[in-house]
Amino acid sequence: MLIRLQTKEMQKEMNFEKGKKAIDILKSFGSLTATTVAAKFNGELIDLEREIGGDGEISPIDSNSPDGLHILRHSGAHLLAQAVTELYPNAKPVIGPVTEDPPGFYYDIRMEALNEGDITKIEEKMRELAHKNYKIDRRELSKNDLVELFRSNPYKVELIRENVPDGASSSVYVQGDFTDFCRGPHVPSTNYVNAFKLLSTSTAYWRGKEENDSLVRIYGTAFPTMDALKDYLRMTEEAKKRDHRKLGTELDLFVMRPEYGPAFPLYTPKGTILRNELIGFMKELNKKYGWEEIWTPHAFKTTLWQKSGHMAHYQENMFLMEIEKEQYGMKPMNCPGHILLFQRKSWSYRDLPIRFSEFGTVYRYERSGVTSGLLRVRSMTQDDGHAFVRADQIESEVGNLLDMVTEVFINTFRISEVKYKLSTRDEKNKEKYTGSTEIWERATTALKGALDKRNLNYDVKEGEAAFYGPKIDVDVRDALGRYWQLSTIQLDFFMADKDHFDLKYIDENNQPQQPIMIHRAIFGTLDRFLGVIIEHFAGSFPPWLSPVQVRVLNISEGNKAYGEEVHSNLLNRGIRAEGDFSGDTINKKIRTAHGSKIPYLIIVGDKEASEKKISVRDRKDKQKNMIDLNVFIENIEIEIKRKDPELNICK
Repeated sequence: MLIRLQTKEMQKEMNFEKGKKAIDILKSFGSLTATTVAAKFNGELIDLEREIGGDGEISPIDSNSPDGLHILRHSGAHLLAQAVTELYPNAKPVIGPVTEDPPGFYYDIRMEALNEGDITKIEEKMRELAHKNYKIDRRELSKNDLVELFRSNPYKVELIRENVPDGASSSVYVQGDFTDFCRGPHVPSTNYVNAFKLLSTSTAYWRGKEENDSLVRIYGTAFPTMDALKDYLRMTEEAKKRDHRKLGTELDLFVMRPEYGPAFPLYTPKGTILRNELIGFMKELNKKYGWEEIWTPHAFKTTLWQKSGHMAHYQENMFLMEIEKEQYGMKPMNCPGHILLFQRKSWSYRDLPIRFSEFGTVYRYERSGVTSGLLRVRSMTQDDGHAFVRADQIESEVGNLLDMVTEVFINTFRISEVKYKLSTRDEKNKEKYTGSTEIWERATTALKGALDKRNLNYDVKEGEAAFYGPKIDVDVRDALGRYWQLSTIQLDFFMADKDHFDLKYIDENNQPQQPIMIHRAIFGTLDRFLGVIIEHFAGSFPPWLSPVQVRVLNISEGNKAYGEEVHSNLLNRGIRAEGDFSGDTINKKIRTAHGSKIPYLIIVGDKEASEKKISVRDRKDKQKNMIDLNVFIENIEIEIKRKDPELNICK
């Protein structure tokens, strides 16, 4: 058989006898290294011990590659399950996938709850099993043999019956005395998984449903080297310091009262300043780009949600209630309300695009197990917008939205990296999608055109489009190197059609035509975006965004009156200022202010008071002494107006 080696460095061809193992083929090509964990043959990931049955293309998979990391972590999940079953013979492993956030794996296991000592014991057992270097063997079994093999584990039996067709076979992986139902591939032996750490445990439910059996979920991570693991753990510790839930309490930004409403955030006065600054910023951009602000109610009769399709596709995530024997639903999305406003009058082709924007609060039932601070809540405010456009306007309208994304994340928040993902339909299964082939092709071309004209790099995710239209998602990289999916630009051929809201405009030939809807959110949801930027800035917000921009500190009681005068002048000029005129020492006042992450401290002592000057200190303890208060105010006003983090009065 003819095998072609394909790597970045080389292309080679060699003949081999049929049934040769992948590991031996790579060895013959000289491309097998100590970090090779698997192979790819004709596009399929396979174990190194897999026999090759015909011609094709092969390449090695390195443990540092995305595929290699996935395989390494998948094998880490199996090592975890093996350790648990050796320590707790009655435990029943259920399922153990690889995770992206956090990067690693987990395994759901039916067993008694674990404590911290148990986790340490499991981790030690994993190290012991890894050191024993058990070979990891793949075996193919019939469905009946699989069911018999796992007869004492009802969860595995259910998965086998569901995933393996009658008369077919599937694979198990064996390492020592542990066997798991799995498609693989895996690393060659347990010793490959030697840089790992168990992270935490939580409660999960079989099939994700609270009415099902309760399971213990154990999270872990694995890396190719100990250095990479240590780097990740250091970053994790830094992330804990930046945790928005911790900072939200320390900086008095928001509170959660789960006993009265789990996952319903309440914003304090300081947190509300943050929200309002973001809202004001986005309203400026909306005005610049031609978006008109509207307002829609928080609830509608379910007849509207039936018409929009939400009752059919989204009902389990909706909050429903009965009023005067009629059923209402709290809005899970703003789009139907925006459509009702579009329907209020007739439109000419000359009127389009029509752009409606709303900071609309929506309500979605998220299970308690997946809610997380502000990142996943049940009441969320979106910087929502819907444009109603002609087909020939798609590219320019999407281009404007991409320009808004650039203004927000790159120009203002100075995000170091922004990724764009274009989700298209599965061309092999066109019947799954609404809208004609012509409009899909035209719309997809328009989205690509808008990205290409701005020289934006993007990944095409074929088959990941919603059934009602292609979309662009935007991921941003925070200060810790984590990516967050925030902005969405989604085309919609569904809601405007004749079977739903039957939207129309009159074209140049005086004929009714269906507009295309574009859903957009730049921040995404305000709550999630707040959680992201709290962690990105570690609570040290730029002055324009900071709830308190300046704190005035007096050195002694004799300077208090002048300090109060400075404070009053700042407030009169619209600067968000506080004063600390307590009897504490100046060093303690400075430490307290730094703990509150305040951008600038104004310090006044006898000299400042006598000369009517101020001394200014920033968060990094850079200081300018004896400057004029009006000069300081003029400079901070410029810094706030420009929203430029590079400006700093103390430089």
